[in-house]
Amino acid sequence: MGSLPLDLLRPIVENLADDSRSLLAVSLASRQLRVEGQRILFRTVAPMRLAHHIRFLTTVTSSSLLASLVEEYHQFDLLNNQPQEESFLGLTCRGLQAMVNLKILRLRTGTGQASARLFHRCTFQLEVFDWYNRGDVEQILEFLQNQPQLRTLRFFWKRPDLNISRICPRLQVLHGDQNTINAFLPGCPVTSLKWTPNKEELLLNDSIDHLSEEFHHIRFFSFGGFWGRPRLDLVIRHLWEVEVLELVGIQSLAVPVCFNFQPF
Repeated sequence: MGSLPLDLLRPIVENLADDSRSLLAVSLASRQLRVEGQRILFRTVAPMRLAHHIRFLTTVTSSSLLASLVEEYHQFDLLNNQPQEESFLGLTCRGLQAMVNLKILRLRTGTGQASARLFHRCTFQLEVFDWYNRGDVEQILEFLQNQPQLRTLRFFWKRPDLNISRICPRLQVLHGDQNTINAFLPGCPVTSLKWTPNKEELLLNDSIDHLSEEFHHIRFFSFGGFWGRPRLDLVIRHLWEVEVLELVGIQSLAVPVCFNFQPF
């Protein structure tokens, strides 16, 4: 197999994308196969255990070649109030700096002390960013200002009085609570919106007329979450172009709809 041209080798190895053991075996077969195997092994990294994260981050901080192969990285709740937090935080910082070609980052730290320092000196340009840390939301603003390629954002913004519209000019998919929507939706070409209300929003009576133009562009709209959802009539008259409506609450529902709304 090692003598086959790369154009034939690549799809063969690609078929092993969901079989890490076979990819590891292939990577030991020849130099050419090692390159292809490592490219897939390191393309998406989402380990569950802390020990696996430490092993991976140690590897990419010691090999710029392997670090450059990483396009997607997930880390959930490992930086939240653990005895090894500071040392692991430093390792995570160095690992993110090394992943220069990262495109998708899903990072959730709960309410821990980890902050935007995680992204200090990072040069990657994200397309998808999933960030959950209610303790330091504002400090992430400078980082987002340097991510003009961002198209998908899952975020929970704590400042209802701070409008940061147009900070993500290419944003197409937005997921968050009302503060997130008020902050990020204005002026952005969002076509997919997932509104997950916090507990305080359940009695929402505020008009969203100021976002009427942006809501007219929505094709997919998800409304509700763990705490339920506010009144649907607050938003339904603004969904002129919606094609799929998902209502999350007492009953979860996702149905294609054909709305022929007329302006009120």
